[in-house]
Amino acid sequence: MAQQPAVNYFLPPAIQFGAGAVENLAEHLLGFGGKKPLIVTDEGVTNAGILSQTVEPLSKAKIDFAVFDAVQPNPTDLSVLEGLAVYQTEGCDVVIAVGGGSVMDAAKGIRILTTHEPPLENYYVDVGGLDRITSNLPALICIPTTAGTGSELSQGSIITDTSGRTTEGHRKRALSTPYNMASLALLDPELTVGMPPGLTAATGMDAVTHGVEAYVATRYHPIAEGVALQALKILGKNIRQAYHHGHDIEARGEMLIASAMAAFSFQKGLGAVHSLAHQLSTEANIPHGIANAILLPDVMEFNMSHAVDGYADIAAALGVDTSGMSTEDAADAAIAEIRSLNEEFAIPKGLGIAGLKWERIPKIAKDAMLDHCYKFNPRPCAETNMRDLFQAAF
Repeated sequence: MAQQPAVNYFLPPAIQFGAGAVENLAEHLLGFGGKKPLIVTDEGVTNAGILSQTVEPLSKAKIDFAVFDAVQPNPTDLSVLEGLAVYQTEGCDVVIAVGGGSVMDAAKGIRILTTHEPPLENYYVDVGGLDRITSNLPALICIPTTAGTGSELSQGSIITDTSGRTTEGHRKRALSTPYNMASLALLDPELTVGMPPGLTAATGMDAVTHGVEAYVATRYHPIAEGVALQALKILGKNIRQAYHHGHDIEARGEMLIASAMAAFSFQKGLGAVHSLAHQLSTEANIPHGIANAILLPDVMEFNMSHAVDGYADIAAALGVDTSGMSTEDAADAAIAEIRSLNEEFAIPKGLGIAGLKWERIPKIAKDAMLDHCYKFNPRPCAETNMRDLFQAAF
């Protein structure tokens, strides 16, 4: 092995996985010394009855709690401050996130500001925030209700910055620190059974994108690399079943654990797909998983000269029969499989159909270069490449 610089690896938080796992929530809360948690969620989770199902164990144990359910699909720094105000006013001491990636991202931001002086802008990765976030944070329990973002196992949190410090308007920025990993990830597939097919597809392809990008990212992290490939194997076996047969609890469970694994693996890095996709939710209101799914095949084609061996591995992991294929043909088959999944799941056939305006491409290509994810892309990227990739996926 070539000489490597010293690196730090962070293993996942405590995980409890299985149908009915949420029934143990009160026990876990008390284990962290919690007396009054702040439940961070959104109106969709509340209206679907998932929140009441989740907090029932707290009510049975006569544990008081506060709720902040105003998280938007792309949480802003302002939303984080609103949640912080509830935490402080209600005298909370633990944060519990119940929802998808946006909810967990917001909860992580709230958690940081409970012990760190606002504004949140001081703690973004691109301004050296990693060195400003310390370990004196309250416990965080993440309970995902979708299988895709995997935020329950990641160090990161993506927040829409409203300060205007971008080429124009708002942009997504990252909080990332090992201290911001959840204290506990509570993975209960019963909470995901009600996901409609469209959301199952979007979040599932989000997880696939995490696995693909992490596997070929340039950081040296063989642990995460192995986890990424295994996550893709599980996803390949179960994503179609979960989409077409949403009440299959086994398939739902496999998707949930694979999503968490794929998110852990992006400690190795992500890539150009995410730097591009992060612009589309604020610019064109395209859901993150949909943006990833549309962009992934074109970015893979762009990366082919630098990632052919990795893509060949990914084809086999996703279930493609690569026996007798050359490495190049197997890598091509990986891209074809992604396109096939997008077709089967009725993913929009281009960013234009999904809502992007052609004339906005130069602006968001410039903003993509402000994102940190592309720095670990297997093929180096310049602003012209970002523009070309947006146009290819349009």
